[in-house]
Amino acid sequence: MNGRRILLIALLWLGTVAGASALSWGVISAAGGGVGQPSRVTVTSTESPSAAPAVSSRTWSGTGGRVTAICTGEAISLGSAFPDVGYTVRPYESGPERLRVDFESKDSDDYGEVKVFASCVDGRPEFHHE
Repeated sequence: MNGRRILLIALLWLGTVAGASALSWGVISAAGGGVGQPSRVTVTSTESPSAAPAVSSRTWSGTGGRVTAICTGEAISLGSAFPDVGYTVRPYESGPERLRVDFESKDSDDYGEVKVFASCVDGRPEFHHE
């Protein structure tokens, strides 16, 4: 009886191992079915690509200080404004259509106030001052 019992346990063990192996094989085969295949990529576009607006910068230097303006297309922005010694700087307008920076003298006997204006003309900063 002892021999039959060992044989029965061995057959049950063998059946369990065979079933588990078959199940594992099936799961691995299903999961790996797409491995190594080229991926499918679909690209859609709703707009045609357009070039970015040109960027141009220019610096004005004069009595009172220095102003750098940046044009992106026809929109202007303040790059920087640095006063000369004895002046303070005050940005008034910073775009997108017009730029204004005022330099004020700390000494009232000096030049007083210098107003620098800039706008984009053909994509480049153009300055004038008062």
